[in-house]
Amino acid sequence: MYGKYPRTIDSKNRVMLPSKLRDNLGSKFYMTIGMENMVELRSQSEFNNFASKLNQQSNFDPKARMLKRLWLGNTQEIETDSQGRFVIPKQFLDKAAIQKDVIFVGMGNLVELWSLEKLTAYDEEISVEEMNAAAMHLADKDF
Repeated sequence: MYGKYPRTIDSKNRVMLPSKLRDNLGSKFYMTIGMENMVELRSQSEFNNFASKLNQQSNFDPKARMLKRLWLGNTQEIETDSQGRFVIPKQFLDKAAIQKDVIFVGMGNLVELWSLEKLTAYDEEISVEEMNAAAMHLADKDF
């Protein structure tokens, strides 16, 4: 999944899932809080892989427990209606500071859902030097 898709939330906190993303996510998918306080959407199979890897981590490890609590504890199963819309639960609206204008960002195996304002600010903060450093980091991993 790739690309950016701006959308507007209606008065019932519903948003239309872009059809290109719906083809990959399906009509039932999983929503959780992401690392930068945005919302992450995963297909059923991708979520199962993600949860399986996370559950392999020991509950005796405090960092693993923290991440399980953050990700698994804040995950909800979401279904689209016949028009491809879904309701964004209040906890996600609040955590991601989403009010009206949102943007879906295809990230390969998952989709991020951001407040348009927050993503715009995030994008503006990234410098050319940071992008180069990130690219070099991937190059060091035989990308």
